[in-house]
This record gives sequence, structure tokens and C-alpha cells, in this order.
Amino acid sequence: MPARRSRSTVLTAATLGVLLATGAVVASPAAYAADAPAATATATAEPTAKATADKLSLQVDAPATVGRGGGPVEFTETVTNSGTADASFKLRVKAATDASPLANQVIKVEYRDTDGAWKPVTDTVPGLTVAAGATRTVQLRLTTGLHSYWTDRVSTVKLSSAVLDATGSTVLAESTKDVSAEYVTLEVGNAPTTAVIGGAPVEFDVTIKNPSASRFTNVSKVLEADKSSTLQMQKADGSWQTLTGTSLPHAGGDLLYQLADDQNLAPGETFTRHLRLGFTGDAKIGTTYVHPWALLDQGSNYSPVSVGPQYIAINLTGSALGLSVQEPASIGNGGKPVEFTETVTNAGSSDAPFNLKLDASNPNARSDGRIALESLDADGNWKPVGLTFKQQPDGFHFIGSLNDVTVPAHGAKTVQLRLAAPLNNDWAGQSGTVKLASAVLDRTGQYVLAESTKDVALKALDVQTKGAPTTAVPGGTPAEFDISFINSSASAYDNVSPIVQTDRRSTLQVQKADGSWENVTGVPTSQPGADQVVYHLTADKNLPASTTVTKHVRLGFTDGAPIGRTYVNTWAVLGENTDFPASVGPQGFPVDVTSTPVSGTGKGAAGGDTTAVKAGLTSTSGGGSDATGTDSTTDTQSAGGSLAHTGSDGMLAAAAAAAGLLASGIAALFFARRRRSA
Repeated sequence: MPARRSRSTVLTAATLGVLLATGAVVASPAAYAADAPAATATATAEPTAKATADKLSLQVDAPATVGRGGGPVEFTETVTNSGTADASFKLRVKAATDASPLANQVIKVEYRDTDGAWKPVTDTVPGLTVAAGATRTVQLRLTTGLHSYWTDRVSTVKLSSAVLDATGSTVLAESTKDVSAEYVTLEVGNAPTTAVIGGAPVEFDVTIKNPSASRFTNVSKVLEADKSSTLQMQKADGSWQTLTGTSLPHAGGDLLYQLADDQNLAPGETFTRHLRLGFTGDAKIGTTYVHPWALLDQGSNYSPVSVGPQYIAINLTGSALGLSVQEPASIGNGGKPVEFTETVTNAGSSDAPFNLKLDASNPNARSDGRIALESLDADGNWKPVGLTFKQQPDGFHFIGSLNDVTVPAHGAKTVQLRLAAPLNNDWAGQSGTVKLASAVLDRTGQYVLAESTKDVALKALDVQTKGAPTTAVPGGTPAEFDISFINSSASAYDNVSPIVQTDRRSTLQVQKADGSWENVTGVPTSQPGADQVVYHLTADKNLPASTTVTKHVRLGFTDGAPIGRTYVNTWAVLGENTDFPASVGPQGFPVDVTSTPVSGTGKGAAGGDTTAVKAGLTSTSGGGSDATGTDSTTDTQSAGGSLAHTGSDGMLAAAAAAAGLLASGIAALFFARRRRSA
């Protein structure tokens, strides 16, 4: 959108009319003709050189500063008579600046008469006497007005005073003092440079200072901003007051906000207001200009003088549209999609078309298809969002969009979506974060109108074994222990096979709900030379969201079991009997098969470990158990190594490394070519 053209800070007569009509400027009695020539004075004889025989002296206590456009500043001049006779004299006082000859028209000196009234000093203060050996103090005040030719922020006014004899012909004493004539100043702290249309307001400070000794009673503290703006001012208690702006027709309908009703500025006062400025949905993208001003009123016939920066330029981005994302708390790696919504709001007065850009990313999702998005169509069916896979410095991105969506005026449009991490046997055991970045774009895709970034937890299934046996005797009493299959995500699973894999010369029973035991038949693996079986603990492959299923089992070994160390693997197999299944779980725990019972090691003849073995959720391309095993030594042990198992080839390799103990692997389950991923 084209940037708005800035406007001069010199206010027009039309502006003044609006300001006066709305009470923004209160007239004060001070009107000056900017270009009127100085009045011609009657020629008078200058006093002669200072007499040497006088006994009068002069002390001037001039003010340090005076405010241009402010009220008068009082000061005194004291005449001392060190002689022996009373003395009559005149006091001449003049004030002028070199800034501009015409500026001297708005400089005024007054004296307080004996009746208490202030009267102008046209040339001298007449009729003064001072007793012998005494002092006479004259009260005066200095006023400096505003003039279009007097533009310097700080100027010097030269205050020239002289004591004349009674005839006014002789200078008896004199003094010259410099007085700083200063403007009111306005500063903006933390001036914003950007703002989002319909977004959070930007905050900044406006500070107006009176550096002079004058009191100002004619200062309007205002801010002019776009007609689509909103302005709030922070009160002393920290709450916010919403200000109502007055429309300025000559300025395209800009709004003029009053920052204070009080037009006073005391000597040395600093006026600060903390503001927050927002822009409603019908504002236009581009550059807008904000004008904070101190307006000094100089009467109904003259435009007020504006003090402050020419403008603050703010780049407006976005539009009347806002975005709220109700992201899922988590999704399960390899689980079913989780629904969520994204709502686009429209604060504008007309319907707004938009495109919704979706970008889901993860640093480990290194191949296409690892993250999926779907949208609910108008016909009530879920349809995939076409995603483009891209590798970027911060990870792997899956980017798509929903185009030509419309949100009604002053309404909202909710888009129903769902997010998933489909089963992939290269990373099914990994947890992490999916970053979901959403953006509302205009229909051309050139402008981001609203955006949001949310983190969604990616959670893998967890398998824990508690009370696992460490020793067994062939033909001895089976050992009892628990296997828990934990789904802590918001995804449901319908493809989970809870299994135990171990030596084929074993027996396994699962305890039923009524406490009885059910024999489980082991399925031999089909790989040549395999010597293991797989026990399916249940035929139910469903694992609902945020659910833990625990199976209490007892494992024994038959008389023909070989003496030595064997391994027991407890896994959750995802996608069993598919082309690319994955197993998630801890490393196999070791069981030492001995010819005689080991005393004090568990139930019956089998030793038992009451600690828990917890799956560490990392990925590997190998299958089967670690040949060295992992002994539980703490309350909860995190098993490292082979946790997300894939394919029959990897399992056979691991089994061979286990000195033949796991040679059979889990081939019956994963008898398939391993999928290769980028």
C-alpha cells in the first residue's frame, strides 16, 4: 500500500477553527501583529554621561529565565542612596532581543505602582525618591510573547536598566543583565516505528517540559493520529483510560486526542503521559504519521503555535484480521491425528478473503511424510493438506496452505484441522517438539496479516518393566513381573501390539481381570536358525490417548532351556504385519538360567528384580536386544541403545552380535525389507 503523505506541523486556520470549536484551544488575551512596523516615538534627548558626584547605586535581581508565550516573571531593582540628602530619580528599564527586530514587539516590562496595579514601563518608572542612607526597591515583571519571526528555541533577552536624575538627563547608575527566553519543549520516549493493524497497541511516552520561570496557562497537550487509531492513557493507579478523539475534517478525518484538560504548566514543571496507541482493523497497510504537540494559544485571531516533532512515522503491518490458534498439547509419534482449530477474526466492516499458511517443523523429521496435516472440508470429510517438504537451517519443514477462505465482517472463521506424526520406522521412538507456525496472508500472499507460532509436544510410546527376574531355573517356578505400555500423548493408537520376545524354551502367562492365569502361546520367529518366540500379551491393538495399560505376567523356562544368559524383550510393536513396522521399548533385560536356585532372589526358583526398566526414547536401525544387556540397579532405569527397532535385517545383525543368543531375532514380526529414508 502507498505510504501516507506527511502533513506540516503548521496548523491552518481551519485547524484552529476545529480546535476552538471542540475546546482544544482556549483563547488568551495576547494578539500580536506579526509584520506591523514599530511605532514612531517622539524624539527625546538622551541623558548625559553619568555624573560622578551622585550617591545612588543600582542592583538588579534579574530572572534567569522567562517563558516565551508564558506568563510574566517578577523581579526587583533596588536603588541605594549613600548620600546625606534625599534624592529623586527615574528608573529606565528596557528589554530587547537580537533574534528578530519584530520579536521585540512581544517583549513587555511592567512595574507595580503604589496602588498595587501593574503598569507598563514605556520608558521609565517616574516619580521615585529614596531617602538619605536608605534603599528603594522597585517591583517589575518581564513577559515574552510568541512571534512568527522569533523561532529559536532558546534566545537571550537583554535587560538594560539605568538610574536617571529627576530631569532624566543624567545617568547616575546602570546595569545590563541577560535573561534566557525559552520555549516549552516536547519529547517522545520509546517512539514506536511499527505497529500491527488490529494487534497489540504500541506504548510510548510524551513529555512536555517548561524549563522557564514563567507559568503557562495556555498549553493544550494533544496528539493527532489516524482516524483508525485508538489511544489510551495510563492513570496514576496503573489502569488505562480510553481517550476519545475529535475528528479533523481538513486532515482527512484524523483524530485529535486531548492528553489533559488542564492547560497549565507551572514554572519548571515536567508533564509526562504514558500512552498506548492501537490501530483498528480498517486501518491501511503502510506508513502513518502521529503528531504529539503542545499547542500554545495566542488568541482567537491567531493560529496556535505547535511545539513538538514534525511527526512520528509508524509502519503499519497486518490488517483487520486476527489469528487465534488452539493447538493440540501433544501428538503421539506413530499415533492417530489430533484435532485442533485456528480462528481468524475480522474487526473490519467488510468481508475479508485470506489464505491460511501452515508450517509444521521438527529438527529430526528428515524425510517427507513424517508430519501430516488435514482439514475438515465443507462436506464434513477430512482431507489432507498438501505439504511441501523443505530443509531449512532450523530443521525440516512441512509447508502448505488453505486458500481463498473468507471471514465475514465483524465476525470470525474457524478452520478445523488435525495434526499427526505418521508411523515411520526410522524415528517412531523419538520424542521432541513440532513447531506449528500459522500465518494469515492476504489473497495475493504478499502481506502477513496475522500470525502465530505454537509448540506441540511430540511423544513416543513408553514401555516400562517392573520386577523383572534376573535369574531362573529350568523347570522352576515362573517369575511374576509387570509390563506397562504408556501413551502420554493426545493421540490414540490402533496399531499397538504389546509383546514379549525371549528364548523358545520358555512359558508365559498373563493374569486376567479375575485373577486367573491365561497361557500365551509363543510364535516362533521364521528366520533360519532363530531360537526365540514372540508372545502377544493381548489381541487388542488399541491404546487410547493419555492411557497406561499394565500387564501382569509370569515367565518360566522349561527343562530343556540351556544354562547361561538369555534376554527378555518387552516391546510395543507399531504397525505389526505392515511393510515397515517399528518396535518401541527398552533394551532386553538379562536373565541368568542356572541349574540350581539362587537364594533370596525372587519368587520360587526364579530370581526377581523389583526395579523398573524404562524405555529411553531414541532410535536405531538395529533390532533385537543389546548383547550385553542392562541390569536394573535403581528405582527406575532408563535403558539406552536399541529402542525403536526396525526391519528384520537389523534385528538379525544385533542377534548375531549377541553371540547367538538372539539369533532368531523378531523376524516373524518384521519380516520385511527395511524402508530407506532420506
